[in-house]
Amino acid sequence: MDHHKLDNLYLMRLFTLIVRLGSFAAAARQLQITAGKVSKDIHFLEQRLQTRLLHRTTRSLTLTDDGELYFQQAERILELNEQLLDSLRQRRHELAGELRITAPELWGELVLTPVLLGFKAKHPQVSIVAEFSNRPVDLLQDGFHIAFRSTRLSSEPYIARELGQDESVLCAAPAYLASRLAPAQPGDLLQHELVTLAQGNSRNELWCFEHSAGQQQLEVRGSLVFNNKKAIHAAVCHGFGIARLPRYLAEPSLKQGKLQTVLPEYRLKSATFYALYTQRRRESALIRAFIDAVEQALSLQALV
Repeated sequence: MDHHKLDNLYLMRLFTLIVRLGSFAAAARQLQITAGKVSKDIHFLEQRLQTRLLHRTTRSLTLTDDGELYFQQAERILELNEQLLDSLRQRRHELAGELRITAPELWGELVLTPVLLGFKAKHPQVSIVAEFSNRPVDLLQDGFHIAFRSTRLSSEPYIARELGQDESVLCAAPAYLASRLAPAQPGDLLQHELVTLAQGNSRNELWCFEHSAGQQQLEVRGSLVFNNKKAIHAAVCHGFGIARLPRYLAEPSLKQGKLQTVLPEYRLKSATFYALYTQRRRESALIRAFIDAVEQALSLQALV
């Protein structure tokens, strides 16, 4: 492409992508162009603006003051351009464009994937990029449109739309419960075989119960400890003890009779699940439509 044909939106996308990914090479790979072209195009952009945007060394990239200003405003302009195109598509009653989503690994796999596939089938012009990971994310820095999380990110300028409760259930296999005296209160669990979740360096798990008589906390450590909820589910189904599992993971086994609830009158304290997105994405018809689809799917699951 001749330099005089380079449009401003392409240059803005290229520059913001370099900043987000931290290197020319990474931006080149994502755009499927050569690193040499990326370098020439950024040089052309700096010449057009008559200012230096980046300090470049062999090991790092840092923004100049002008570069910081350009990055912030370019992000804003690109968002407005997306909203404009989105609004025009909406007038034609069609959804299109790219949707970049992040969600917790297991929830994304079991709950979000069916919704995502249904949405894609209904709106074939939409391109979806999904990352299922439990790592902390920065929506702007990482380039995501929506983050599904069971915690608010109150320190960031995000809108948090509540989707429902991320419920947990205490359960065990019928064969295990038939061989033991069933627990009548949370303290009785300490006399049972437990399967627990390791979190970071801690091998203990805190179970918080809510009851008409008040709240009760119990710190437990299982004879089987995993850092993987699917492994815990498998162990419990095989009769190795009692565990706390996300309801969305345990529900099929509960319905099939492979698992039974334990202490059903004591509710495990749950977290609230949110769809997080930035203020600038608020008017996006595509984002609203996808979150609506997820919320509807979760509501239907709750009714089943």
